[in-house]
Amino acid sequence: MSLSIHLLFLVLGVVLPAFLFFNARQSATKKALHWSPRLKVRMYYGNGLLLLGLSVIVLIVWALNGRPLTELGLGWGRTPYDTAALLVIFGFLVLYAVDLFAEIGSPTRKHDTLRKFRELGFLPTDGSQYLHFLFLCACAGVGEEIVYRGFMVTYLQETLQQNIWGIAGTLIVPALSFGLAHIYQGTHAVAKIIAMALLFGFFFYRTGSLWPLILLHTAIDAVGGLLSWYLEGND
Repeated sequence: MSLSIHLLFLVLGVVLPAFLFFNARQSATKKALHWSPRLKVRMYYGNGLLLLGLSVIVLIVWALNGRPLTELGLGWGRTPYDTAALLVIFGFLVLYAVDLFAEIGSPTRKHDTLRKFRELGFLPTDGSQYLHFLFLCACAGVGEEIVYRGFMVTYLQETLQQNIWGIAGTLIVPALSFGLAHIYQGTHAVAKIIAMALLFGFFFYRTGSLWPLILLHTAIDAVGGLLSWYLEGND
């Protein structure tokens, strides 16, 4: 594997999550930012384009090294898909539904969830904002899956010996990196994000395809924005 690919993993897998982690810790000690509707929309497009840009860099570096993009999951993978991988995704959907119900299953839980959303500040609160938010959802689904699953899992799969410890590292390291990059959502949310990343990583490891994960990731983010809009409208 070339030096450029090693450096890319170092930047995206170590430096960037560390920067986001420490930046979020410092921001927590400062006065909360006022998220005006205009600022939210700018954030949706700015962050969305950034995520797409990172994934494009990964694809360019990979292609310049003579590697096919199907290795990063941009193909149908090893079909028919592995039964264990499908069961893991089904289990994730069940757990996600249970967690979603727990977030809004009672007036108290709705209030707590709305409070957390307001602390984040950037989630959509009406239909106009939500339409712009969908752009960020799609970009996150594509960009983050290519970077954290397609690239990082493939890189570690080739770098580490694929015994039990190597497989564990192949799945755990990208999941931790992905979780730390979302530390601004709070430690409780990060724990759930890491769990999701582990399950998504397992699916990719066993199937070699990102397309189901991209669609699912986009849908999960879109549901989160829709939930914020719903709670604000019914407060």
